[in-house]
Amino acid sequence: MTNVTNVFFVLTEPIFSKNDCHVYPHFSKPDSSFLYVTLLKNLYEIFSSVLGKEDLFLCLNEKDKEMITLTSPPFLSANTFYFDEQTFTNDFTSIFEKRKPGARNFIFLRPDFVGLTNQDISQILDLLTLDDDVLVIKKSLHKKIALFATNNYQPEIPELIHKKNFVCESALKKLCGLDYQLYKLKNVFSLEQANDFKELYQMLSRKENYACCSKQMHDRFTHLFIEYKELL
Repeated sequence: MTNVTNVFFVLTEPIFSKNDCHVYPHFSKPDSSFLYVTLLKNLYEIFSSVLGKEDLFLCLNEKDKEMITLTSPPFLSANTFYFDEQTFTNDFTSIFEKRKPGARNFIFLRPDFVGLTNQDISQILDLLTLDDDVLVIKKSLHKKIALFATNNYQPEIPELIHKKNFVCESALKKLCGLDYQLYKLKNVFSLEQANDFKELYQMLSRKENYACCSKQMHDRFTHLFIEYKELL
């Protein structure tokens, strides 16, 4: 019997609130919001092609609470939670405790990247079925942790997720000290710096990367490529 896996999408800053979201370099605030929401929806769509939506949990900044209802979100409202910036660690720990009963495997990600496919998710799920205590890591091209997964929950895990860095290197070292078998998988493509937008355009133009997003999501990215063609 396959172990139940819960996935936590952790967004430490507002993305639906156009007035509060972090501005992507050279973008307007509304288009920054559009970009971040597209990145989230794309990853949510890919995960929901492999796992049931009841296993996917969305952890949002409280400033998004009123805005998300206006966007016709694909997320289950019962699995959408909000945290206060000032009490992030405690709030996230409380959110994590609402995980699905019986869940033994857990995936945590900061959804600001492209490059994950349903085959990648299946690979992660296969690793989580191993008898060893497993820790699976995916980093961004900027060497920051974008995703980690484990089949052995430890009480320290929710506390390792930070508001600013998601999971910093010191936290990763602490995780590795818990006697896990570590698997580092191929990097994903995150959007953090100005030139990343141009590289995203080039990446999504290559046929081998078509599995990274559906046509609907590709159309959303194309809207931004047209809007900011001078950055390409």
